[in-house]
This record gives sequence, structure tokens and C-alpha cells, in this order.
Amino acid sequence: MIVRTWLAVFSALVALVATTGPAAAQAVDARRLGMGGIIVSEVIGSATQNVAYRAVPKPGKGFLGYNAIPLPLGLIQVLADPPEFDSANPNFNVFKIANLLSNTPWTLQLIESEPLSSDIIIDVSQNSLAVDLGELQSLFPNESIRYGVSWQSPNFEFGTRNLFAGVRPQVDGRNSLDLDPALQQALGEGVPFLPNTVYGAADEAQGQTAIAFTAGAALPLVPATDAPDGDPRRGGFAVYAGARLKYLSGVAFWRGDAVGSFATGDTIFGSTTPVEAAYTAYVRDASNPKYGAGRGAGADLGVAMFVDRVEIGLGVSDVGSTITWDRTDLRRMTYDSATDLNETVVIERDVEYKSRFPLIGSFNVAYRTGRMTFGGTLDRTSNERWIPRVGFETWAAAVPVRAGAYLDTYKLLQLTAGSGFKLGRIGLDLALATNSRGITATRGLELAASLALYH
Repeated sequence: MIVRTWLAVFSALVALVATTGPAAAQAVDARRLGMGGIIVSEVIGSATQNVAYRAVPKPGKGFLGYNAIPLPLGLIQVLADPPEFDSANPNFNVFKIANLLSNTPWTLQLIESEPLSSDIIIDVSQNSLAVDLGELQSLFPNESIRYGVSWQSPNFEFGTRNLFAGVRPQVDGRNSLDLDPALQQALGEGVPFLPNTVYGAADEAQGQTAIAFTAGAALPLVPATDAPDGDPRRGGFAVYAGARLKYLSGVAFWRGDAVGSFATGDTIFGSTTPVEAAYTAYVRDASNPKYGAGRGAGADLGVAMFVDRVEIGLGVSDVGSTITWDRTDLRRMTYDSATDLNETVVIERDVEYKSRFPLIGSFNVAYRTGRMTFGGTLDRTSNERWIPRVGFETWAAAVPVRAGAYLDTYKLLQLTAGSGFKLGRIGLDLALATNSRGITATRGLELAASLALYH
């Protein structure tokens, strides 16, 4: 019974970490991915992340304006071997579902990164337990273990360059797991478990979806001065700013806050002092998920400046974005190994609750000379991570050559490359990129494709 308790505690922690581990942002536009995921103003989709780019004039001679339609190549793999979502089915695998969330089916996985694995060495005696997880120790760093995804596409906007309105889905999912120092050292550093010691963990998770109705304006604060053909990318000086106001109609909401612990006795594997485990979780969700289940507002803000062919942009999304949910239920779920009793108690029913979307943003710099573009971007993700990116593009007649790199949330260097062709105003872009998304410390290789629409 004591050994089963220890195995249950350990298995639960590994499963929780594996489904909440950090993930790098996944770019699906092949041109942007080939350039390391950087932002440049001539790509129309960049206005989603920096609304000021709506006011920037279309590229003049020598620079190609661009819009993309990503092609979901990865659907081939998903449809050939779809995950099982029914937990009662013997083929249900939570790790496979988590991997699908980390690797959305827009890109084709040519080489899948190897799942993190290692020999586990357990040193056991009556009053001693040491666990050496090998490579798996990296799952338990001395910091919060965070996972986050923020999805705001497709973004449909209509109007002029300066005044516009639109609609788009908005999805937010976050999870943060914190181990207390004693448990982190035991799992992440192989420090032996000690008698008469409490080991604990705390987890916060939240998911919400909404439909965002937007209206905004983007204007030149300083119109392009000394810019050839009125295009500030080619020289001169200009400053642009924009704001996108949002009305958020909530659809679904779920939040869980849990703390769990287990305590060793005088003798770790003693029959008279067994391991005591307990947890308490507070779960709140929308009582009646549907369109209009909540309402709220927020804003996206951006500014862009051009100085002698140098472009600098700063875009921030979801400034003050909150939703008030009309009806939510709150439940408390508890377990205590001393009584071996699970209890669920409804604390609140049909009460208002306010939730917030995470603040995300990007800071980007680009320089252009001739038919060459160099750039860098620093992204702040929904799980409060920072991802630096660098990229390059040049053209040889109608064939682009692109390359880039970025540092993912595992702090691993990822490399990208891309090319394609252009026929008139239509083209095809392809990109190859390494990645380490999911529970892994190795690199995989993915292929992205986009239909390019030039103007």
C-alpha cells in the first residue's frame, strides 16, 4: 500500500508536468517562419500583432507587399492517426492530445522530436528513498513550469487603411505549476526524500474562449517625409500609431486552483507511519457555456517608426482585456489519504466572475537595403516567456531566399530556412524549421507552406 501511494504521487506529478510543459510559439505563415518568425511591415498579417502597421503605406518599388493563406499540411498526419478523446477508450492517451496542442496541424512534421525519456534509478531502503530521473530532471526546473497559448486568428477586418472593423475568435489557455523547494530538489536534482518532511505543489490553470468584435483606427502621427515614392521603408522619416478596441462576447470559461502535498513519517516505508497525501482544488466554470455567456472589453495598441530605412515597431495586445461571466459555479474538491475520501462541495452557483486575458506583445526592428531585409523580433508570449528571433530575406529574380533563428522557451536555438516562387501576383512559399515543442529536449523538423498574394 505504501509503495502504491508513492508510485501514484510520482506518476501524477510526471503526467501533470508532461501536459503543462513549456511550448514555443508556432508560426504558420511560411514566409514569416522561413525568416525565423520575425515581424515586418510589408506582411499584411503583421497588423494583427501591431495595429499601427495598418496605417503604413503599401510598399513601393523594390519591396513586395504580401498576404498569406497558410496551407494545413499537418492535417494529413492527424487524419491518418487521430488521437482518441474518449477517456473511457483503452486507446486514450493524454500525452498524444497534449502533443497535438503543441504541434497544431498547420505544419507537416518531417522529423518528430524524440519524447523526453531516461533510465530512472531508484535507491530504496526502509528509511531512504532517492530517485535519479536522469534527463527527466529537466521537467522539474527551479522555477515555475508554465504553459500558455493565445489564439486570435483568423482575423477578419474590413475598412480603409485608417478606419476599420472586424471580428475574430479569441482563445486563452494557461497553466502554471510550482513545486516547493523540497519536492523540486528531490525530483529535479535527485536529493533523497527525508523522513518527517512535507512535499507540496501548487497548480493554476485557466482556459477561456470568446468572440471579439473590433473597431479601430491607425493614423500617421508624422507623415512620411523625404521617403522615395512615399514609402518610408526606402528612406526618410515617419511615425504611425494605432488602436483596436474590442468588445468580447464570452463563450466558455474554466479555472482551477489546486494545492497538493504528501508527508513522510518517522520511517519513510514504515508500516506505522505511512505516507499521508492530500489535495484541495477549487474549480470554477461557466454554468452555461454559449455565445454571450460573458461580456467584456479590451484593446490592442501599436506604434511604428521609420528612420532612414530602419523600421521599429511595438505592438501590445489585450491591454485591460477582461470578461465578466454572468453565471459561474465554484466547487471545492478534496482528498485525504488518512480517510481515503474524495469530496466535492458546491460553494457558489450562478454567480458573476471576472477573468482577464494575458497581455502579449512584440518589439521588432528591421533594416532594408536593395532587395535585402534583415530583422529581429522579441515576442512576449501568453505564458510570460520571451522569445528572441532574427531573420533575413533576399530575392533572386522571382525566387526568395530566407533564413532565420529563434531561441525557444526551452532556451534551445532553432533554425529556419525558406524559399518559393512568384508568378505575377501569386506565389507559393515553403519553409523548413527545427522545433522542440512538446515534452522533449531534441529537435524535430517541420515543413510549412503558404499561398502568397502579392500587391
